[in-house]
Amino acid sequence: MLETEERLFDQYKRVDNICRDMFSSQSGISQYITEMERNPFHSRSAVPLWDEDYRRLKRVRWIRNQIAHEASATDCNENDVAWLEEFHIRLLEQRDPLALLWKSDQKRSRPSPRRECKQGTSEEQRGIENAQGQKKEDISLKRIFMVLIGMAIAAVGMAIAAVFLIFYRIMAI
Repeated sequence: MLETEERLFDQYKRVDNICRDMFSSQSGISQYITEMERNPFHSRSAVPLWDEDYRRLKRVRWIRNQIAHEASATDCNENDVAWLEEFHIRLLEQRDPLALLWKSDQKRSRPSPRRECKQGTSEEQRGIENAQGQKKEDISLKRIFMVLIGMAIAAVGMAIAAVFLIFYRIMAI
C-alpha cells in the first residue's frame, strides 16, 4: 500500500466512524451518501458544494474499497486525501452538505421572530418560550458531546488497529 493510499484509508476510517455515529448505522459514509440521495434536487440547490461533495464521497469510497479488496495500485492521489481531510473538518464543524441543508430547512420553516410582545402575553409565557429555546440548545450540545465521545472511541480503536498492524509487520519479518 502506498503512503497516500494509507493516509486516505486512515482518514476514511475517521470520517466513516463519525458518519456511523451520526446515523446510528454500520454503513457510515455509504449511509451519508444514501441520505444525500434522498434529498430532492430543489433542496440540494441551497447547498453550494452539494454535487462536488457527493461526487467526491463516492470517489473516496470507491478508492477505499479498491485499497481494501484489491492488491493492485489505485489512482488515489494527494487531492483525494486533502479533500477528505477538509470534509472531515467540515463534518465536525457541521458545515457538511447535510448539516447545511438541515440548517437551511430550519430557517425556512421557522416563523420570523417578532420584536414586539403581543398584548396579553405574560412574563410567565415568555419565560416558557425561552425555556423551550434553551432546551433545543441543550439537545444540540448533547449531539456534539456524543459525536466527540464517538470520535474518542474511534481513536482508541484506530490505535489498537495500528498496534496490531505493527505487530503483524514485525511477525512477517
